Amino acid sequence: MRKVLAILLPFLLFLTACSGGDSDKAAGQEGVFDSVKVTVKDQETPPEVEFDAPLDITEGAAKVVHTGDGEPVAEGQSVSFKFVALNAEDASVLGDTYARDAVTLAVNDSLKEQDPALYEVLLGTKVGSQVAYAFPDAQAEAGSGDEPTQVMILNLLSAVDTVPTLTPDEAAARNEDGTLLMSSEDVQALEADGKLPEVKFAEDGAPSITVPEGAEEPDRLIVKVLEEGDGPVLESTGTVVADYLGVGLRDGETFDSSYERGEPAEFPLANVVSGWTYGLAGQKAGSKVLLVLPSELAYGDPSSGGSPSGPLVFVVDIKEVK
Repeated sequence: MRKVLAILLPFLLFLTACSGGDSDKAAGQEGVFDSVKVTVKDQETPPEVEFDAPLDITEGAAKVVHTGDGEPVAEGQSVSFKFVALNAEDASVLGDTYARDAVTLAVNDSLKEQDPALYEVLLGTKVGSQVAYAFPDAQAEAGSGDEPTQVMILNLLSAVDTVPTLTPDEAAARNEDGTLLMSSEDVQALEADGKLPEVKFAEDGAPSITVPEGAEEPDRLIVKVLEEGDGPVLESTGTVVADYLGVGLRDGETFDSSYERGEPAEFPLANVVSGWTYGLAGQKAGSKVLLVLPSELAYGDPSSGGSPSGPLVFVVDIKEVK
């Protein structure tokens, strides 16, 4: 399944329960969106969409149907968008995502490989534009095959430079040359200056994290042992059983917590983000560890697929090492 359809799938399944400017940029199936007309009120309101139904969409296609006045999308940037979905058979509105958070998609080599038509149209298109998009094969793969083909009108809200995650090889090389982890002296200096997230534990052992105002993303992984255990050492190829709390460094908001679920998580250390792999390797069972991950050692910025974006803060309580 194409990457963009994988990202939009939850919305598609949910939704199934006058244009202006340069609107001739298109890719994929030729001419399929030529009759699409879009009237845009503002960026917060779903546009009015008309077309000569039915549209005979047999392959992936994308086209600019309304041109915005923002900056053009550049290679490597991530675009955020909301969309309205319509039935290709009768032009009826199936639903929209304007009441939800915007979807984020990186315009990079990965998208170029997985969905060349959408990549070609998004690259260089101005923010504020509306893009008609459909890929019936992937949609049929996602559903039962009985749903009508959907036409999505993507409203490009923003385009920002992307901080990609390091590949495992890149992270290993950085660790090998000593540029992955912040030195203990530098960590102590941040703490002394009040620039390190503060951790407190309640009587039941659950932690809370207070992010200092104006906290800046570190250029290296921060590891601080809050409480050292006396159990076996966790190897980078081992498996850990741990309770943890994760918050965003920028807003201090919790995005994940095993404490809220009521049980620790178990996972191979080689199968998590690099910030966890290199932050927890070498720690002992019974230890409680503070990790501050730069974006490239977390899920990138912005992330995709619902993962938290930007630099992240974790408190990890290592219960068991396997």
